Amino acid sequence: MPVGVVRVGYKPDGRPNNVFLSAKTEKELKGKIFELKMKIKTSEVVKTSDTLLRDYADSWLETYKSSASINTKAMYINAINCHIKPEIGHLPLNKIVRSDIQKVINDRQDYPRTYEIIRLTLVQILNSAIDDKLLHENAAKKVTLPKRHKADKRALTELEKEAIKKADFTMQEKAFVMLLFYFGLQRGECPALTKADIGLKKKTLAVNKTVVFDKNIPTIKDGAKSDAGNRTLPIPESAESFLRDFLRSIDSFYLFKEKTTETLSKTQYVRIWERIIKKINAAVTSDKEKEISTEPIQGLTAHIFRHTTVLCCIILA
Repeated sequence: MPVGVVRVGYKPDGRPNNVFLSAKTEKELKGKIFELKMKIKTSEVVKTSDTLLRDYADSWLETYKSSASINTKAMYINAINCHIKPEIGHLPLNKIVRSDIQKVINDRQDYPRTYEIIRLTLVQILNSAIDDKLLHENAAKKVTLPKRHKADKRALTELEKEAIKKADFTMQEKAFVMLLFYFGLQRGECPALTKADIGLKKKTLAVNKTVVFDKNIPTIKDGAKSDAGNRTLPIPESAESFLRDFLRSIDSFYLFKEKTTETLSKTQYVRIWERIIKKINAAVTSDKEKEISTEPIQGLTAHIFRHTTVLCCIILA
């Protein structure tokens, strides 16, 4: 029985992807080969492949996302390595069905941002596999995302305001709290601020840079995430005197830095925030005269600070 082989492309690892054909006669075999080649030419055939999702995902990431921004690439890497590979990475591409992906999504229904990124990543990976003729359809497009419940926004409580007023902040910590939260800055904007961004004569704060972290290493990126993110904010009179004193107290180009670095690393950024929370709680639990509370404040986040418009006055009171 005559046997023939037709190459229908290459696998992600570079090996040829071959289809073997057999027939009773040489004439019949030639007909089958011709028919298959025509289907390949007109994109009517899906290649036979044993490529695993985890291998194809790695190849896709390297091929199509190598030039993505640090944060975007980190997002895809996290989705692939922490969620997709452990759950369904062992499956061949052509064996993945909607229920496989739906289970991954359902198991993370309490984390909307996480399951949205997982689906976004899988849709792109499987679309690429379709373009490479390894799949007929994209199972990720058919999954149902859990209904996202909008989180209730809240401002600082009276207890938290009182604690912030009494907290024993250093000048750096006080400036960090004021600039990051009173002015509504994003997480990466505050560490990128320089002395030149604070215009005391014009009473303005210029926001036009952001810090992105590649693991622990900071990189200053010009421009905010959108044109609307580049903005000039007014400095209230109540903050002028403090900011002037703060600027005089530092000799670095960036407003926030540690002794051995030009600007804050991710670890240093987290540590400053941890110290702030610790001092706020210390102010709460040590105020025996007013007996504000004996319980530590829980769940105090940056977003809560940003929803309190009077924070600057509280800090400087």
